[in-house]
Amino acid sequence: MSDAPRRRRRTPIAALAAICVAVTVSAGCVSIPTSSSPQPIGTLPSRAPAVSVPSPVPGMSPEALVRDFLKASANPGSGHLAARQYLTASASDNWDDRGGSLILDSISVLTDGRTDDTFTARLIADNTGVLQPNGHLIPATGKVESRLTMRLVNGQWRIDGQLPAGAMVDRTQFVSSYRARNVYFPSVSGDRLVADPRWLYSTGNDVSDQLVDMLISGPSDELSRAVDSAFGSAAALRGSIETLGSGGKRLQLTGVSSLSDRDRTLLAAQVVWTLDRADVPGPYVIDADGAPLNERYSSGWTTGDVASLDPSGTAQSSVGLMVIRSGSLDRVTGTGLTPVEGPLGTSGAVLSASVSSDGKRVAAVTRGAAGGPAMQLQLGDLGATPVTVASGRTISRPSFGPDDDTVWAVVDGRLQRWSRDATGALQAPKLVDTGALSLVARGDITEVQVSRDGARAAVIVGGTPILAVISTTGADTQALTGARDAAFNIGGQAVSLDWVSGDTVVVARGTTDSPIVQVSVDGTPAVGLLSGNLTPPVTAVVGDRSTLYAADSRGVLRLGSTDGQPDQYWNEVAPTMGSQAIPVLPQ
Repeated sequence: MSDAPRRRRRTPIAALAAICVAVTVSAGCVSIPTSSSPQPIGTLPSRAPAVSVPSPVPGMSPEALVRDFLKASANPGSGHLAARQYLTASASDNWDDRGGSLILDSISVLTDGRTDDTFTARLIADNTGVLQPNGHLIPATGKVESRLTMRLVNGQWRIDGQLPAGAMVDRTQFVSSYRARNVYFPSVSGDRLVADPRWLYSTGNDVSDQLVDMLISGPSDELSRAVDSAFGSAAALRGSIETLGSGGKRLQLTGVSSLSDRDRTLLAAQVVWTLDRADVPGPYVIDADGAPLNERYSSGWTTGDVASLDPSGTAQSSVGLMVIRSGSLDRVTGTGLTPVEGPLGTSGAVLSASVSSDGKRVAAVTRGAAGGPAMQLQLGDLGATPVTVASGRTISRPSFGPDDDTVWAVVDGRLQRWSRDATGALQAPKLVDTGALSLVARGDITEVQVSRDGARAAVIVGGTPILAVISTTGADTQALTGARDAAFNIGGQAVSLDWVSGDTVVVARGTTDSPIVQVSVDGTPAVGLLSGNLTPPVTAVVGDRSTLYAADSRGVLRLGSTDGQPDQYWNEVAPTMGSQAIPVLPQ
């Protein structure tokens, strides 16, 4: 490859309306698959896809030709060269394959008309998602219908005429041909990395160049107002990333010489964690405009050098599991339940609660006094007397998000956040714009939980779980944007949810079938978790990367690992049995 600098620009998604198909909203939802592994935490299996793209064979029927064309369209290489083999020369010349790709399931190919040398077929399928040019997958639903014409060319059927813009891809082929990879961008505060999932076509080749190009091009549109990037507008990758004989990678960047020391560390963290999580081994030698990005790491950066920005960092607290039992907040110990110090451990009025990641602060919703507001939101140090900051008819379970200085809660239908300034003084609450949620679901907002990186929110609206981005819209003002169904196979029966990592949510549903499901922000469907010994209704779920806790009709149960092996069933948390306890974990 030439040594000239390479710069990738974000390509806008093509207008999918130009696909000339009818798209209608589907009323139902597909079933939830049961996880093939009892391990509850993490994203979908990271096994390498087995790519096998078909090519036309003599004597193919028109129907088989269309189906194999949709499978071959999964390979984007050389302008969808594999798929173009199914087209006439004129159709190939006129096909604009740029822009987004529709991921289709339940495909039917129906005969519309036929002569000796022409064939017209009607393609009907379920739309499950749109894969953008930058690898970002947006879940979708509805029906897709398109008419395709074929004609005989040298005795073989080939697709002819005008094709829809973009590509249409068979979902089964997509699943077997693509693999989700996270590229990481700094949070606005610069103290955390946020996952931006991208789907890459698997060829078995090194994906380093693609991933670094994605970093340089910037975050997906969905995340653009919630994250930053240490790569400036002039940044570019010079040549290809080199594999070093001693192990690791060397990449040469240009246009980054003016970066501050802090931004150089952030840039290195973006590169290191993106490549490391994609199974590209380090160390990573990063050159900036002909010199080491940082002389201290001239021999290569490792994950240990940027450990403070580890995107899998979890809550660091010795508090452990707590529960709300009979309106009081209790610690779960090896011998039983012990009330926390202060009023929250004795009041009998606690309805819901959250504890900060360091275990030092608590936010609790309590029952109001007789004759006053029905509920109160109280904030304070765990074990001390909290301060009432809001009252209302309804208040959702609060959420701390990435730090212990900000608390989020929905009070009488309005999402608000309370923050402390540098002196520790509590500031007046700020309203958060939730207008985008109404475009996805109607009803009351009953739950809002902020991800540990502070970039996303998981929300329940009228029983429907929604994922949204927390966008900075002005000086100290924020809005939930990019709202979408968490997954289209969940339905509208969600009662509780929690972030177990920056990119994974667990959802409790008011059903007997798969009452607890796991959803990734990468656009894939929900996966049902083990449920054999749960006794619905399940009313609450909380968790982290290693363990989940659920409240069912008997008490609190645990799913994680025992002696290093994934649990095969939910285990009872003995002190909580028969108490209708609600689990609480540090966020």
